[in-house]
Amino acid sequence: MDDNAMSNLHLALADLVLSSVAKKESAKEIWDAFTRLYKVRLLHNKIFLKRRLYTLRITESTSMIDHINNLNTLFSQLSVLDHNIAVNECAKILFQSLPDSYNQLIINLTNNVLTNYAVFDEVVVVILEEESKCKNREDRLASS
Repeated sequence: MDDNAMSNLHLALADLVLSSVAKKESAKEIWDAFTRLYKVRLLHNKIFLKRRLYTLRITESTSMIDHINNLNTLFSQLSVLDHNIAVNECAKILFQSLPDSYNQLIINLTNNVLTNYAVFDEVVVVILEEESKCKNREDRLASS
């Protein structure tokens, strides 16, 4: 059984990776070598993604929907690495990533809802509505 598992592992591995486990004598030794090798990479990835998430700020050239998609992508990538972020924490991260022009909206939302219970999806709806209002206002001023 172990020979079969080792054969399957060897067949599945790229040549570069295979060379690092070629002298292992059991499937468990191969697996342990991979665990040591790739756990470090997972930790690096997790730290990198968390840093990107907590420092992410929307830029003037980015649409709000693109920004929210970026946040959701980071949440998903961290989830794959077994680092789930609580729903209320997602809303807080979204708040902190917004530009100063959204300060009043953030104050209004956090006064009306306890921030610990703010739901990301509900906050997204309000922020997208605010962006739409601002664009409509800008369009009216430009056409005047």
